[in-house]
Amino acid sequence: MKSLPNKIKNLNHINSLVKIPKYLYFNFGSFLKNKDKIISEIQKKLKNKIIVRSASFNEDNNTSNAGKFLSIPNINLEDYKKIESSITLVFKSYGKNQKNHYVLVQEYIQNAEKVGVIFTADPRNGSPFRTINFNDSNHTELITSGKSNGKIIYYFKHVSKSKLPKKVQYIETLIKKLEAKFPKIFLDIEFLILKKNIYVLQVRKLNTKKNPFIDFKKSLNDLAKKITKMTTEKSHLIGEDRYFSTMTDWNPAEIIGLKPKPLAISLYQSLITNEVWAESRVSLGYKDVTKMPLLYSFLGTPYIDLKTDINSFLISNLSDEIQTKLLKFYFKKFKQSPHFFYDKIESNLVINCISLDKNKYIEILKNSQLKKRDREIVIKKYTDLTVNLIFKLEENINKYKHGESLFKKLKTTKNSTINKIYLIHNICKNYGTLPFANLARMGFVAVEFLNSFENLKIISSGEKKHFLETIKSVSFEMSKDLSKSKSKFLNKYGHLRPNTYEISTPSYLENYKNFFKKIKPITKRPKKFIFSNIQKNKINKLLKNNDFKKINANLLINFIENSIYERESSKLFFTKIVDELFNQLKNLFKRIGLKEKDLQYLNIKKILDLYEQYSHEDIIKDLKKDILTNKETYNFNQNFNLPNIILNKDDIYMFEEEKASPTFVTKKIISSKFININKMTKKLNLDDKIVCIENADPGYDFIFNYKINGLITAFGGPNSHMSIRCNEFSLPAAIGIGEKKFQQLVKNNSLYLNCEKKMISGV
Repeated sequence: MKSLPNKIKNLNHINSLVKIPKYLYFNFGSFLKNKDKIISEIQKKLKNKIIVRSASFNEDNNTSNAGKFLSIPNINLEDYKKIESSITLVFKSYGKNQKNHYVLVQEYIQNAEKVGVIFTADPRNGSPFRTINFNDSNHTELITSGKSNGKIIYYFKHVSKSKLPKKVQYIETLIKKLEAKFPKIFLDIEFLILKKNIYVLQVRKLNTKKNPFIDFKKSLNDLAKKITKMTTEKSHLIGEDRYFSTMTDWNPAEIIGLKPKPLAISLYQSLITNEVWAESRVSLGYKDVTKMPLLYSFLGTPYIDLKTDINSFLISNLSDEIQTKLLKFYFKKFKQSPHFFYDKIESNLVINCISLDKNKYIEILKNSQLKKRDREIVIKKYTDLTVNLIFKLEENINKYKHGESLFKKLKTTKNSTINKIYLIHNICKNYGTLPFANLARMGFVAVEFLNSFENLKIISSGEKKHFLETIKSVSFEMSKDLSKSKSKFLNKYGHLRPNTYEISTPSYLENYKNFFKKIKPITKRPKKFIFSNIQKNKINKLLKNNDFKKINANLLINFIENSIYERESSKLFFTKIVDELFNQLKNLFKRIGLKEKDLQYLNIKKILDLYEQYSHEDIIKDLKKDILTNKETYNFNQNFNLPNIILNKDDIYMFEEEKASPTFVTKKIISSKFININKMTKKLNLDDKIVCIENADPGYDFIFNYKINGLITAFGGPNSHMSIRCNEFSLPAAIGIGEKKFQQLVKNNSLYLNCEKKMISGV
C-alpha cells in the first residue's frame, strides 16, 4: 500500500511554514471499520463548519485530475448524518477500488474576503509567468469548475516585487516560501484571504512540461524598449499617447487569433493593415494616415496601434486645434475604461459619422474641451462626410464587381505560378479588400442610422428586427443555394473556410461532408418590411433639420439595405481570391518539392519579393530558410502571454485581465448543451446546442445551416460578422465575451444565456 496521497503529504510538508486550516485524513478502509470514532474525532478537533475534500491517489498521476473528484463544503459539525453521507459521497466519486484512497476533512473558513488559485508557471508550457485567479466569494470550486472567472492577474516571475500591486506582493512572498519547499516542480495552490491572513488550502504539482531554456527577461526587456521607442518617437500624427490593442477596429484577435501563424498574419498585413485600410479611410474623406501601418506583432501577438487608428477617424479639414482636442478627449476616455472601449472604438468612443440621432454626438462632445462653436463645426463636418460616404456606395460596388471579372480572366491566363500569385495578390488588394474596407465602413454607418431610427422611435425594436430579417442577405442566399444543388453551392461558396487567412484549415470544398452533414430545410422568410409613409415623413423631416443635403428617406433606406448586403457580398468575393492564392501557393510548393504543411510558416512577402527572381535553386533555398526561421520564431513566441491592451511598457510584465463587455443579440433566454468547435472535430452535430467559437469569421457561416440554439464567441464586437449574422437570424448570442471567460465557460456541461439581462454562466 502507498503511504499517503500527495495532497495530504504536501500539506504535512508545509504545515509549519504557512497558515493552513486544521485538517484530518483517513482512508476508506479505516472509515468503514471506525466510522463513529473518526466522525467523533472530526467533531472534537475541528471547529465550526467543515469541508470534505477528495484525496485520491488518482490525483497524483501526470494527467491532472484536479477538480475531477467530489468536494463538499459548508457542513455543520453537529450534523452527524451530513458528515457521514458527505464522506461516503466523496469516496464514491473515486469509482472502483476505493479501499486505500483517502479523504481530507478541513475546517471551512467562512466569510473569506477572497479565494483564489495560483499557478506558479504557465500551465500550457511551463513559462515563468504567474497566474493568480481571484474570486470575491468563499468557494474556490467556482474558479476550478469554470462557473466564475473572477479577476485574473498575470505577471512575469522575475519582475521586480516593487512593481507588483500590494495585494500581489504578499501573495508572491507566500509563493516563494512554497517554491523553496518544492524546488523541482511547478505548483497549483488554492488559497483564501481572511483579515489579511493567507491560508493555504491545497498545494498540488502543476502538470506541465519544464520549459526549455529561453531568456524570457531579455525578450520582454527588448519588447519594452521597442514600445518605449514607439511611444516617444515623433511622427506627423496628432497626439502624445500611444496605446496598443488586440481587438480594435480591424480586431486581429477575432480575425487571425492571438498567436497567428506567419502566413496568416503576413497576409492580413499585406492585404489590409499595411496600406489598404488607410487608403480606404482617405477615399471616404477621413484623415490621411497612409504610410502608417496599423498592425504590429509583439512576440507573435498582433496589436492595433490606437494612435494611428484614432487619427484615421479624424477629418483633415478640421483645424489642428480641434483635431488635437478631439484626440486628447478620446484617449482620456479610453484610458479611463480601456477594457470597455478596446473592441468598441467605432461605436462607443470616437465620432466617425453622424446619424439622425444628432443629440447623441452633441452629448459625447459636451465633455470635451471644445467650445460650442467648435462642437457645431465637428458635427457639420462629419455630417458632410457621412453624406459623401453614402453617395460612394455604387462606386465601391462597381469596383469589386469589376474585380470579379478581372479575377475570372486571370484564372484562365497562362502565367508562371509566382506571377499568378503576385497578380492575384494585387487584385485582392485593389479590387477585393479595398472596396470591402469601404463597404464595411458603409455597413457600419448603415447600422448607426438604423439604430437612430429605433432610438428616435421612428421604428420599434420589433420592426428593426423584422427589417434585418428580411433584407437581402448572403447568409439566406447561402442556405437557399445549399438546399438546391451541391455542385452549384460549392462553386459559389466552396472557397470559404473557418479562419479565412489560415491555409491549414480545410475549406467547404475540401471538407463538405463534415461541415454539412444535415441540410436544414429553408424556412419561409417573413414578408419584407416596408417603411410606412408616416415613418418616411419623420425621416425626411429629420434629414432636413439635421442638414443632410441631397438625401431623402428612400435613398437612405436603400443605402442601409444595400450596404449591409454588399459588405458581406464583397467579403465573399475577396475570400474567394484568398482561397485561390492558397491554391497557387500549394501548386508552387508541389512543383518545387516543398511540404504543403510548411506553407503556414511562410511570410507572403517572401513570395512577392520573388516575383523578379527566376533561379529555381535560389527560390527553394530562400523559402526553406524563411520557413525554418519563421517556424522557430513562432514556436518561441508561444511561450509568451501578453495583455489584450498595452498602455505602457510595464503592462507586458504584469497585467490584470478585466471582464469583457460582450455584445448580446436579441432578448432571448436559453439554457442548453453546447459544443466548442474551435478544434473542428470531424463529427459535427450542432443541432439544439449553443455553438462556442473563439474567433469566428465568415468561414463559420456553415453553423447557421444547423438548428443551433445560440452562439458565443470569445472575440468580436457589435459590428462584427457574427453579430450581423445573429441579428439576421434573430439568434441569441453573446459576441466577444473575452478569451478567459470563454475558456472557463467551455469547462461546464451546459450554458445559460440571458440576453435580456446580459448574463452568461456555466451550468
